Amino acid sequence: MEEQHIWILPDLIASQIAAGEVVQRPESVVKELVENALDAGADTVAVTVHGAGKRLIHVVDNGSGMSRADLALCIRRHATSKIRTLEDLYRIRTLGFRGEALASIAAVAQLEIRTRRADAPVGWRLLSEPETEPRIEPYAGEVGTQVLVRNLFYNVPARRKFLRSELTEFRLIADTMTRFVLGHPLVRFLLSDEHSLILDVAPGRLEERFATLFGSELAERLLPVNADYEGFRIWGFVGHPECARPVRTHQFFFLNGRWISHRGLSHAVYTAYEHLLESGTYPLFVLHLEVDPERVDVNVHPQKHEVKFEDERQAFSAVLQAVRETLGRHHLALTVSLQAAAPPLVVERTEEGQPLLVNRLTGELVAPQHIEGRPRGAFPTGRVHPRGTASVQLLPQPQISPELTEPSYRCWQVHNTYIFWETAEGVRIVDQHVAHERILYERFRRAWEEKRAVPQRLLLPLPLPLEPAQLARVEELWEFLHGLGFELQRLPHGGVELAAVPADLPAGQEEEILRELLAVGDAETAESPKLDRLIATLACRAAIKAGQTLSEQEMKALLQELQQCFLPYVCPHGRPVVVELHRRDLDRLFERPPVPGAGVEPARGVRPTGF
Repeated sequence: MEEQHIWILPDLIASQIAAGEVVQRPESVVKELVENALDAGADTVAVTVHGAGKRLIHVVDNGSGMSRADLALCIRRHATSKIRTLEDLYRIRTLGFRGEALASIAAVAQLEIRTRRADAPVGWRLLSEPETEPRIEPYAGEVGTQVLVRNLFYNVPARRKFLRSELTEFRLIADTMTRFVLGHPLVRFLLSDEHSLILDVAPGRLEERFATLFGSELAERLLPVNADYEGFRIWGFVGHPECARPVRTHQFFFLNGRWISHRGLSHAVYTAYEHLLESGTYPLFVLHLEVDPERVDVNVHPQKHEVKFEDERQAFSAVLQAVRETLGRHHLALTVSLQAAAPPLVVERTEEGQPLLVNRLTGELVAPQHIEGRPRGAFPTGRVHPRGTASVQLLPQPQISPELTEPSYRCWQVHNTYIFWETAEGVRIVDQHVAHERILYERFRRAWEEKRAVPQRLLLPLPLPLEPAQLARVEELWEFLHGLGFELQRLPHGGVELAAVPADLPAGQEEEILRELLAVGDAETAESPKLDRLIATLACRAAIKAGQTLSEQEMKALLQELQQCFLPYVCPHGRPVVVELHRRDLDRLFERPPVPGAGVEPARGVRPTGF
């Protein structure tokens, strides 16, 4: 008999494989069940989770409900009320359509569904477990549907093992509920855990919902968008450029009510803000796109987060024009500025976690002994040549510059941004913001590692209204924040109160800085590179700003403290802190212009000028 190497998988294994595409974590279950509730016409949806959804997910809606026959079919694969023909697949108007969600959930959890239609005197309850025949019995309850998912992944321990902490899983659920709140302004949403009600947002206007989630102060800086371009209706809000953030938070796209992630549309918004934002910052926006379903394919991703437009360029152009029109209507004139060359030096780390200074343009490494083995305050030698400039040299001092220890050395401030001081070889220039950023970064890092942060108590504790995802994020970063000097107190009815902050934080910006820290990526351990990002963000926000006037005494103190740093020549984000213009480079700028045709070319990028 011929040997057989291919066989049909048992239904149990096949169903669990299929479930893996749809149900990845508790947040996936919440998303699918809320989408079903909205498709059923519900105007109130309540979600309760225990153990961040691992033990229980309970979703209640007041939608149309199901009959007994529909209930019996709903947990079978590809059973759906959304589409019937192949043509329906190309004009989807509902959030769900594949008929996979309930079947996938039933394959990896204990499932109970209670439902009743408005025209039925009695409802029905379905009880289902993997590898058992579901049973249906009468149920006396309100019109609508309740779905209870218990012990998610209890029969797939390998999947359950890869779930993250309860705080992280709950934060993901809260993020998803935030998207539903902004995507469906006319629906009331509630979110609770086993302890309290976390979120209760009544139907209202989009700007009211934004204010409820993120605060009225930020909502007041929103600019309304309302435009129609070639079949695309675009409405919602974009943020004033002053609201730009250093991370991509508070950015939401909705297509026909469905939250989507789309690089092209995001790039269209960034393009509209060109020259209005500082480098490394991103605008906030909540934009709804409405388009004929036949012009977009939503069936390209198991989670339905990604879509493909019939004409991607047309979608890009529509968003770009809508946002540009809004910014122009509010007289936000574009400012043309010269784009500086990207910094050629970046800090990278070896597999052992040791820092290396890398010239990004040439790939050249600064010798490791210049970083790890040097005495404190010693600067490594290295030359870089940014395009279109005179040669620039990093400070080549083997130890603290002697002129910085002399009370008579000269330094001055230019444009309230750069500190110049004269040396025997030329002039050294320090960017005051990035220099202070490097100083604070190392100070905060040492305070964290040595557990000796010195908090500065606020005169009055500051209550912080945080959205559910931010509350979960606070819990995740509680130890980290405390180690830096933030003292937070939990409030009885949810939220936190800020009682103290690190001593170096500028007054009046405590809440804004804390919110930016909560928006930065995860920080699981002190060894994690993401912890560096958090400390770098704190240092950047607390540092002296460009345009801030400094006294001579303040400038000298800054320079002396800079030279005591471990890596004084580059900021935590890789920007150079100090450059030196040599005397010969200055002399070259004022050389006699060449005689035409003599074969001598002027210095690159330099031309004589008059007064």
